[in-house]
Amino acid sequence: MAAAEQVGSGEAAFSKASDVKNDLSGQVAGPAIQAGAIHGDVNITMTGLPSVAEAPDQALAEELRKSSQIWRARFSSVDLVNLPRMAMLAQSNAVAAAARKAGLDSTRPFRGQGMAPGEFVRIVRPLFETWDAEAVALCEHTADKVHRGLLVSFESAMRCSNPPEVPLREPTGVLTKDPHLVFSVGARKVVITFDPRWLTTSTATTTLHDAAQEALVFSGIGTVASVSEGGQIRISALVFGQPETMLQAQFEYVKKSVIPEPPGLAAADFRNELSSLEISEPSRRQFRERGTVGRKNIALLFDEDKVLPGQIDQDVLTQVSRVVPEYRRDLGVAIASLFFNDRGVAVVDLAAHFLAREPALWKSLTVPGLTALIKTCNLAVATVSGVSDEQAEDLHAAMHETVDSYLGCVEVDRSLPLHERLLPAHDDYHVAGAELRLVYSAARRALDEANGEDLEAPLDEWRQRGLFRTVKWEKDLEQSAVEEKEAAMIIEAWLNSQTE
Repeated sequence: MAAAEQVGSGEAAFSKASDVKNDLSGQVAGPAIQAGAIHGDVNITMTGLPSVAEAPDQALAEELRKSSQIWRARFSSVDLVNLPRMAMLAQSNAVAAAARKAGLDSTRPFRGQGMAPGEFVRIVRPLFETWDAEAVALCEHTADKVHRGLLVSFESAMRCSNPPEVPLREPTGVLTKDPHLVFSVGARKVVITFDPRWLTTSTATTTLHDAAQEALVFSGIGTVASVSEGGQIRISALVFGQPETMLQAQFEYVKKSVIPEPPGLAAADFRNELSSLEISEPSRRQFRERGTVGRKNIALLFDEDKVLPGQIDQDVLTQVSRVVPEYRRDLGVAIASLFFNDRGVAVVDLAAHFLAREPALWKSLTVPGLTALIKTCNLAVATVSGVSDEQAEDLHAAMHETVDSYLGCVEVDRSLPLHERLLPAHDDYHVAGAELRLVYSAARRALDEANGEDLEAPLDEWRQRGLFRTVKWEKDLEQSAVEEKEAAMIIEAWLNSQTE
């Protein structure tokens, strides 16, 4: 190949002699790129079979994506937070804000910063209960699929090798010298490496020395640093700590409660539902046997900050149409904001009195879990009335799987003061078979008409979504009668005042 090249600008930057042409030919096994001026013909012949590596890679990536889930943790102690490396996570802003609030210098390790690290742990611990970091849970199903750079969550009983000594030093990079945690996932060995300078308190150092003597449970997240040919997985930890136990949660409740505990409050109400070691068995025991005929009303809780107007309505009715057979649908649905007023009472008391009853309510929420949500989230609630025990369980599972803003559920009992006071009293929707009915009352209709609202617009919106065969309005006769009676009393009182 020959070319004549001149340095210049514009169209004259490259010129070609009359007897010169560019010619690229031959057999190319991959993409071919020529940069610069091209004079003449380009002839490329591709030979060989196309690469088939991409398809398996895509399949593996899709499988890992499906295996990923929101990582949240309820810690009894937060032992390590690597603040510099936490910046890689989109959710790190809240942690950085906690560090600033505690008076930490986040560019320096915790040791030598006085009381600030302890205050930081106090502030940051509840944040991890409502986090949105998405990670692949490390388990036997995913252990042979993880790769370098992947964000993973872990929880297991572990032993500590080379527990850190004071003064805490930067890792050497030599595993036989550096402190690390070790556990097994199936036949694979997992090594959790960490920078001991970012251990939060001296208690964390003591805990790791205890873990050198006997296995202790740690939970956390980190990035996969390497996967050896022999199958050993090395993870560089971002955060880890010890999960809160049921007994620890009960003790915290007793310390903070200011009113007598409600009837029916049980140990299971304090389980750590965020712990993979506790979640399955205790929660299932609260569900009745599948196939029972009883009907119940349930309340589904949502993070209101994560939704747009009308989104909860659509999410709930979409999942209701999935899990409840058409011929069995006779359900009421209501949507509202959920406001817990904690004036004069501890938040743990509100959570306990909202969830406890004798006999026990069906629920996925726990007292410590709801306490954290009340403190950190703006909550919304959707009540669904008339579902069977089996449908309630299926609806909870479907919401948990598909709706990011969904937080959990509890059976509704209007005889409980908090349920009567906080939950919506009247339905917004009535689902009857394949028909959706938008419920209105006399007062609401009068207000809409006075404001010139387009009464067909809500119907058209639901028709376009295609979830139900027909959509129409339905008058709430009971509520309308109450409103009309109240209006008549007001008018009568006004007329009487005019004649006096």
